[in-house]
Amino acid sequence: MKDHGPPLSRRHMLSLTAGAIPALSCAPGLAVAPPSGLDAIARSRGLRFGTAVSPTHLDDPAFAQLIVRECSVLTAENNFKWKYLEAKEGQRNPAKALRVLRFASRHRMSPRGHTFVWNQDDRVPGWLIANEAALAQKGGAPLIALMNDHARYLATTFPQIESWDCVNEAFVVQSGQLKNSIYTRILGLDFFDLAFQLMAQYAPHAQRVYNGNMSWEQNPDHRDAVLRVLEQALKRGVPVDAIGIQSHLGNTLGRGRDERAWNRFLAELDAMGMTVLITELDCADRHLSDRDPARRDAEIAAFVKGYLDITLSHRNVSQIICWGLSDRYSNLNRDSYPTRSRRPDGLPMRGNPFDDALRPKPFYDAIATALAACPVR
Repeated sequence: MKDHGPPLSRRHMLSLTAGAIPALSCAPGLAVAPPSGLDAIARSRGLRFGTAVSPTHLDDPAFAQLIVRECSVLTAENNFKWKYLEAKEGQRNPAKALRVLRFASRHRMSPRGHTFVWNQDDRVPGWLIANEAALAQKGGAPLIALMNDHARYLATTFPQIESWDCVNEAFVVQSGQLKNSIYTRILGLDFFDLAFQLMAQYAPHAQRVYNGNMSWEQNPDHRDAVLRVLEQALKRGVPVDAIGIQSHLGNTLGRGRDERAWNRFLAELDAMGMTVLITELDCADRHLSDRDPARRDAEIAAFVKGYLDITLSHRNVSQIICWGLSDRYSNLNRDSYPTRSRRPDGLPMRGNPFDDALRPKPFYDAIATALAACPVR
């Protein structure tokens, strides 16, 4: 397997960006979108391109038009999560999720469901945690019943969903250990099998995905844990169809990474017959000390292109979905984003393909160029 060599130096990254995308730029620092858009480029290689969105962002006509031009896959950021659908026990409110689905249907986009089970206590309804002792009775039968009911609700309320993240972020990134959550405390690893089995039962037409924040960092523990669990699950007949690699690249921007190991990880997924989706692509620039936006944009673009060149070289990768298209509505700059993960200088991060004026950045060119160069599926 080809070795992509050691991490690029900053100077090399800047020069690579400057030389990699001239056909897509009309002037230094000002990128222009190809008339076809990213999804059209992706489709020419047998892939799809999309984005996550919050329904309130669809009130912005220019932004909505941008999504329609560039995307054919749509994920709701939060609105299919149990914590938001049923904040109070027995009181479900699907209105916001349905709004995203109506937009997707109107524009013939493929909708993704994110997520059925999120293996983290602060990402499930508070009432579920409050009732943990009761839910643990009889070997966890009450929790299983609630999961069954919730899976049935998702499948019947949103039957048009074509791909479900059945389990999200099961493992501790730093160690690869299974997270300590209400699911694991009551059911152990059985929760993993159950989540996929329930969605297979109630939404048999939909792709079933394990979604996690694997990365090309030098620590292999998380990647190895994911491979072990997937391999064992497939041997047990658990109906896992695909793996979603979130691709929040900011943690590794400006830091060490292991490109050879990343290639090996993707090859092993391919050997398992596992389809790969890039589900949450963005690139926070918290680790770049440079304050100049043009230089930051160039460095982000070179880094993203390097990542995509490796990842898209594997033909089992079928989609790229950004976690937001524009810095205008970037998750990275919201008040809710953790303070510890922001830039030390307080500047807004520039981690999405379009800027806050909806102009394409070198990040956009990096995606377009990587897609255009990747092997046809």
